[in-house]
Amino acid sequence: MLVILALLVVAMAATIVLMARHLYLRPYEQDPLSPVTRQHIELLQGGQLSESAVETVKARYRDLLERGEVDTVENSIRPGVQFVVQVRALTELGTDDAGRILERQLQRRLTDNQIEQFWYWIDLASGLRSLNRAQSLPHLLRCAEAAGDMPLGHFFAAETVCFLGFAGYLRQPETPLGRAALRVLHRTLEGLRREVPPTVVLEGRLGELVESLWDHRPDTVDPLVVRIFREAIRLLRRTGHLEAMLGEGAEQEALHWQFSRLAALEASLQEYLDEAPAGLCRLLGRLPADEHRDVLLALADLRAEAASVVLPLVRRPGYPEVEAALEVLTWSKDPAVGPALCAWVGERVPLQRRALARRKSEPPRRPSVPADVPYRAILRALRGHASVGTEEVLLLAARDWDPIYRQAAVSSLGWWEPLRRLEVLLALQDARRDLNPEVRHAAKAALARLGERHTLQWFRQTLHSDDPHYVHQAIAAIASEGLFLLWPDLDRLAESDSGDVAYHARESLERLCEDLGR
Repeated sequence: MLVILALLVVAMAATIVLMARHLYLRPYEQDPLSPVTRQHIELLQGGQLSESAVETVKARYRDLLERGEVDTVENSIRPGVQFVVQVRALTELGTDDAGRILERQLQRRLTDNQIEQFWYWIDLASGLRSLNRAQSLPHLLRCAEAAGDMPLGHFFAAETVCFLGFAGYLRQPETPLGRAALRVLHRTLEGLRREVPPTVVLEGRLGELVESLWDHRPDTVDPLVVRIFREAIRLLRRTGHLEAMLGEGAEQEALHWQFSRLAALEASLQEYLDEAPAGLCRLLGRLPADEHRDVLLALADLRAEAASVVLPLVRRPGYPEVEAALEVLTWSKDPAVGPALCAWVGERVPLQRRALARRKSEPPRRPSVPADVPYRAILRALRGHASVGTEEVLLLAARDWDPIYRQAAVSSLGWWEPLRRLEVLLALQDARRDLNPEVRHAAKAALARLGERHTLQWFRQTLHSDDPHYVHQAIAAIASEGLFLLWPDLDRLAESDSGDVAYHARESLERLCEDLGR
């Protein structure tokens, strides 16, 4: 069970973020501080499961299994704080019956709370891997496929990647389980830029996995393969940071070996990625609309120019992936994109009337714009299209009565030198005093991008707070909000005595560097 404890320790940051942003998770979780979540927080803060409780359950299960009462054991497993104790007991028993019981739990819907469900899956995956049950991999892959991009999913993916036999599924990338394996590998590589520990690179032999995928890549461009190779290149840029986390010793040498496998492929991977956008655009024209998502996500990862293909799609009635398509358009340099998006908003959203209504501090229970108008996604996409017309739309939306759209508009200001500087600065100062905290934060970030001294100083002070939580929040904001003027402050934190702060600062610097490079 050492694997699960390692994962739980690094999961604390993810859990805290989930709780701080619970408004976005309401459809998926009922109680962000449920007993199971609190139990895991205690474990990752250094708490231990009661060994006497584990031994008691193990003795009872051993007696039942020796008498052949497998169903009795299985029926006794219930969701709740005893679940991890029961999994630990079965894992320590280590019998075939115990492994099959754990495997069957993967097929149960243990709770409607998605966060708790992930904790249970992580517990089960760790137990099954401790038992070396490679035959459980298909079940784990199906769980990972069903999980999609849910919170904590990259921890479950990391546990799955480390199973013996995982590489075999990457050699058949066009089969259903092979596709699931590609998603799991991508999620793991992505997680290494977040909270997944670098030991996963060793335990999963990620360099060898990418090498195997390269040798068995499909003949035609594949969006999932593109995303994996893109993450592999990004991971290479972080070699020094991850090696520093492990310190000196055999583990660092093993990590370096895995990275050397990636480094040997770097030129080939980059050439593949350089040629990928053209093939992905052609793929959009051949696939049905409900299969576009992976292609659009790959184009967004590459920040490729695809407006000629994607712009007609977003105006198609009922297009299912309109938000992913708009994310691609954010990075387009096509001068037709900005005016087209502004015209779409002008046709479907009464900007002036909404700006005159009384502002609300909380979002309404039901969407305040028609479901077929991705207003928020359009406002976000406009940050990449500087023009007087774009600023006019964003300034009106920044006065919208609904805080969802105020925040989206304000967060898209300040990414270029304002063409109507006084109006933009007045709007941002007004938003800084908004009733909604999300809008206020977006305004501070926009002002910092524009070099407003007071706001920059506020971020600097937060970076040097005595509370590590606030320090990490500020580091994350600098990277996600593109606060390049605070680069020197972040660079100093990269040498912090706190390993966690130093690592987070280095990761944020890498993100800023990638954004500058693009």
